[in-house]
Amino acid sequence: MKELNLSDVVQLNSGGPKMSIIRFIGVDGSNFQLRTADEVLKIQGFKDGDVICQWFDGNKLSSGTFRRETLNIVTG
Repeated sequence: MKELNLSDVVQLNSGGPKMSIIRFIGVDGSNFQLRTADEVLKIQGFKDGDVICQWFDGNKLSSGTFRRETLNIVTG
């Protein structure tokens, strides 16, 4: 699997909207708020390195958390 980076454009393996990576779980341990948010995500079954993305649904900005292995980088 290709290395994912911040601001990469990705899409679920199964399709769906193009999304921008805005954060990786577990990367910024020095920020208390992010560390706390990451712990909540880990309780939900996510792990360090999983991905938080944003995308537009029409004019509405949406976001979600995804397992790294469920995403492909969009090329072209």
